Amino acid sequence: MRPEIWGHRGARGLAPENTIPSFQLALQLGVDGVELDVHLSKDGELVVMHDDRVDRTTNGEGFIRDLTWGQLRELDAGFKFGSQWKGVKVPLLREVLSLGIKCKVELKHGSSVYPGIEEKVLQEVSKYSSLDRVEFTSFDYDALSRLKDLEPKVQVGIIVFGRPSWFLEHAKKVRATSMHCNISLVTKEDVNLVNLSGFRIGLWTVNEPWELSKAWEMCPNSITTDYPDRAIKKRVNCSP
Repeated sequence: MRPEIWGHRGARGLAPENTIPSFQLALQLGVDGVELDVHLSKDGELVVMHDDRVDRTTNGEGFIRDLTWGQLRELDAGFKFGSQWKGVKVPLLREVLSLGIKCKVELKHGSSVYPGIEEKVLQEVSKYSSLDRVEFTSFDYDALSRLKDLEPKVQVGIIVFGRPSWFLEHAKKVRATSMHCNISLVTKEDVNLVNLSGFRIGLWTVNEPWELSKAWEMCPNSITTDYPDRAIKKRVNCSP
């Protein structure tokens, strides 16, 4: 088996995270797909950013939910990573989907924080991509259940922090396709258990050489990494 390699927020270690240049670089490096994060702006646009606030990655301040898309679009999302990235903009989900790349779209919050976000992301995928090219992931399992209720064909994956065996019932309950687990908390036996239980397993965030070696030994279905160049260079076929 050849595990898939997914670029974490694009190529987060090499370019400003969750920006179009980061996703394009990951694609150029040869990833199987990219992972990204989605929030709702004050006026209901699907904004690609990891944090609830814009402070860490841009020259702005405040919560995404309190800012309009016009305000968010004025922000510089590149200069903090390096001067050569100055002027890079915060993207919308539709802009990333339009690149034609496979995506794991993490909902940072479901309808309890962003009313109607599940319907909105499904609408965007139907317009700009297709269900077979997108998997929705989240720590918010209610949001994933709602997505499955709205569209049974959608692929969803639960994100877990802990031993995978603790979360198998949650995966079944939300009708998940996969589980995404922190590599430091997973063994090869866990990987086999998840696969035998009918789920794919992905490991995050696999960056260092020793983590890559550990990942290939465990033979997951996929890994997510900040440095796709390292992972692709070291990728091997492995035995479940």
